[in-house]
Amino acid sequence: MKVLKPIYRCPICGIYAEEEMHCQTRTILLLDPGRRLKLSKFVSGVLRHYPHKLGLELSPEGFIDIDKLVNALRNVKNYEWVQKDHVVAIARLDPKGRFEIIGNRIRARYGHSIPVKIRYVKVTYRGTLYHGTTMERLPSILREGIRPMKRKYVHLTTDLGDACERALQRKGEPVILVIDGRRLSGSRGLYKATDRIYLAKYVPPDMIVKIMKYNDINQV
Repeated sequence: MKVLKPIYRCPICGIYAEEEMHCQTRTILLLDPGRRLKLSKFVSGVLRHYPHKLGLELSPEGFIDIDKLVNALRNVKNYEWVQKDHVVAIARLDPKGRFEIIGNRIRARYGHSIPVKIRYVKVTYRGTLYHGTTMERLPSILREGIRPMKRKYVHLTTDLGDACERALQRKGEPVILVIDGRRLSGSRGLYKATDRIYLAKYVPPDMIVKIMKYNDINQV
């Protein structure tokens, strides 16, 4: 699993960075890796699945005012320390591009289980896509294909490391499915969420061109 770096803020230009030096000046620590991961997961969960638990109401497109989000977070035990800078920083530097900020509003780009109306761009991707799952789920996937389950779309990635990380988060022996992006684009439709994440409403079994065991990948 990839380890997140600390987030710093440059005292000269104010930019958020993962480096200790910027503008030829030592940056100020904003979030250590532990707090960054903890806050990122919590904000992602709120924006994707349970805004109501914090008394928040998202717009039809999934946006919420950042100040309202921060105030709600600060009312949660162990998150009293959160400031607006922290939320903006994790969003701007998220390695998977999970968040989008427009003006003073923030939303999750993908991964929702709650009803939101996000207009994704339909694309043709001619390369390989990956999906992380487990050996236990493999028989049903090979029969029925990959379905979104509780989410709106099936998540596919161009990054093998991302797929491995996702597979490791599931319970069971991790497996990576290799998907033919060109055929999926042409037959079922494919949508671009970020530079690394693509979405499909369904992936038929015949679009899976290879099955890779996680242990075999690590030995390469």
